[in-house]
Amino acid sequence: MHTPYVGLPEIADSLVEILDQRGRPLLLMPKQTALVKNMPHRVALVSLRDRGGRQWLAHPRRSKPGKPRCLDFSARGQVLAGEAQADAAARLLHETLGLADAKAVQRAVLPPLASEGACRFTLFTAVQRSGQASFETEGLFVDADELAGLAEHFPDLLSPCLHWCVQNGYV
Repeated sequence: MHTPYVGLPEIADSLVEILDQRGRPLLLMPKQTALVKNMPHRVALVSLRDRGGRQWLAHPRRSKPGKPRCLDFSARGQVLAGEAQADAAARLLHETLGLADAKAVQRAVLPPLASEGACRFTLFTAVQRSGQASFETEGLFVDADELAGLAEHFPDLLSPCLHWCVQNGYV
């Protein structure tokens, strides 16, 4: 990975940029420390759709301590130090779903979400172009009506961020 930070190539993939109040990089911090200390940093969310328009909802095999296993975006992850957000979305599609041919397009920068701490989310959409994905996560494809029904009748099955995005028309 190319990074604009001199002298960090061997550890750049373990760092994130901590942001100031205006969303500008302020300092670098290890990924896990940024999460534990609830520091503001960038996170990419990717909504993968098949050719029929159905969205892949990931169901992680493990949950974080104190959090239930919920259906979530197709891919979610921290933007690494010096990494463009679109590059992070493409990396996440490849790492999480094994897709190298899906192009992620930025859809929205989400407002701060109280349920998600200090993370700054950017939502991307991608379409599965060809072949079968080698999904590393369990999950399912749902159409728009099924997703709306989940959000209305079973909100606890969705991650807080995904539920908020469905309620506010982002997905």
